[in-house]
Amino acid sequence: MAWREQYDRMKRWQERQWLEPILHGDHATDSFYAFAQACYHLVDWLENDRSQPIRRGQAEAFADASSPLAFCRDICNGSKHARLVAKKVRITSTQTVATVRIEDEEVVVEGTKLFVEWAGKLIDFESFAGLCVQDWEEFLRSQGLLK
Repeated sequence: MAWREQYDRMKRWQERQWLEPILHGDHATDSFYAFAQACYHLVDWLENDRSQPIRRGQAEAFADASSPLAFCRDICNGSKHARLVAKKVRITSTQTVATVRIEDEEVVVEGTKLFVEWAGKLIDFESFAGLCVQDWEEFLRSQGLLK
């Protein structure tokens, strides 16, 4: 199932977000764009996988009707065509510091928390990505592609 490869890739980018800012700091924004691209381009993978019935028109109509996926499309297209401002895509970040206990030792972990301005408010990346994935999963289940 070729579409499943892209779906799984999208899920890996989503899951990576809790670790990526800790390990790579400044790379958090790049990972955010990679998630948006993987998420929206599931439309293309569904179109090109003839083993299942969903075609581009149906997938695009669904993504356009889903507020988080439509915004994900704007992020994807805006980052691809250097028009993020025109698409009203704004990303901010804040540095975080947390103390984590590993066995008997406390470790201070510095990181980056990413926020996207969406629907007139700032939402953390993890919540936004969760909404995107949730919408795709509901759609794919309704089409019999996920259980």
